[in-house]
Amino acid sequence: MADLAAVNLVGESIVSLLRQRRSLMAAEGTLGPVSATQDIAHVPVAKLTSNAPPTSGLSITCYQIARSDHSPARIGQADPTQSIGISLELSYLLACWSSTVSDELALMSWAMLELNRFATLDKGQLVGGDSWERGETIQIAPEQASFEQLTRIWDGFKQKYRLSTLFRARVVRIGYSDPADGPPVVASRYAFEHGDPAMAGAA
Repeated sequence: MADLAAVNLVGESIVSLLRQRRSLMAAEGTLGPVSATQDIAHVPVAKLTSNAPPTSGLSITCYQIARSDHSPARIGQADPTQSIGISLELSYLLACWSSTVSDELALMSWAMLELNRFATLDKGQLVGGDSWERGETIQIAPEQASFEQLTRIWDGFKQKYRLSTLFRARVVRIGYSDPADGPPVVASRYAFEHGDPAMAGAA
């Protein structure tokens, strides 16, 4: 299981992946109509509901956290807080804030293509290092959202509709980290006897 920071690090990892892929493709000259300068940001719900939402680029926002049916196994330990974790699925809104049709369509379609191409994030792509256990992976799955569902989300944010789509990250298994192992305990026993130890050895 991962630690509590991993929930935020999923979004950071997705943003990092898209930024790295865009930089690589720009260096190779294969980016096409996709802007190489507009920001790609992990944005909280509070930003979308404020009076100063993003004005360009792509935003990725986790708008729902739900329990997953895939529960981590319990491990028998003396401390119950070390043996129980939960599995989460994170729902994200991917939105474009560009002001031109070409930038808007190119950025959105490119991001959707890249998230489909890299649908599994392993520890090498998950930022945060020690927050993740060895072998941890996150699956990126598109959501089949209707236009009505998307408009309801934007209405809930009190924002005008933006070109957007939904996807889900699963399964994020979190729990409390095991306490660090201490150095091995060395037991010593001291005894006192009468007499000369050198003479005892000679005997």
